[in-house]
Amino acid sequence: MWPSIRAVLITLVLFFCVVEAAPLPTLKKRHLNRQIAQDETDRWVSILGAFGVEVPREVLIQKVLKASRKSGKLQKRLIRPWRKFERPLGLSQRWGLFTFTDSYPGRLVIEARRGDDGWSELYRAPHDDGSVLVDLLHYRRVRGIWDDAGDRPYPGKLYNRWVTWLGGRIFELYPQVDAIRLRFDRVDIQPPTARNRHTTEETKHERTRFREDYR
Repeated sequence: MWPSIRAVLITLVLFFCVVEAAPLPTLKKRHLNRQIAQDETDRWVSILGAFGVEVPREVLIQKVLKASRKSGKLQKRLIRPWRKFERPLGLSQRWGLFTFTDSYPGRLVIEARRGDDGWSELYRAPHDDGSVLVDLLHYRRVRGIWDDAGDRPYPGKLYNRWVTWLGGRIFELYPQVDAIRLRFDRVDIQPPTARNRHTTEETKHERTRFREDYR
């Protein structure tokens, strides 16, 4: 009897994990206001037209939004019973799918201060010199924190805790450093033909940590 029960339980776990991990982007009307999304919509209208499917731009948008809403509701309905067990048992399989490229992503920059020498750049993504610090920052579980937080309006408590933790590691790796400063520089990656390109440099989520705070 037990092998059959175990097989059923494993099948249920796999089913809910697959449903929850299904890459279904939740698309909103505001997402389509970005220039890169509008260009992508026009491209799909052209692609469909080449196959003989004539779909007006606004009609295509409404169909996509409707499909996104329905698929999202179905997914939530299916995994609702599973939510009671996934967090206590650590079985969550959720992940996000990019609806389209972010036109203004954030690039992590870390600066260090050594006594009276002022601030100097210690790291700028995606620099890779094979150092211990770079290996640490590029490790998937570490990068998952700062790479996600860099594009959020409010990065949250986890980001602040990560900065504090990273500060401790940097102070261990570089004994001469007495302060670090982190920020995200906005990068404009829109195509050259985009109509609303921005050249203004912006920074966000700047945080500073001092060695004396860790003593």
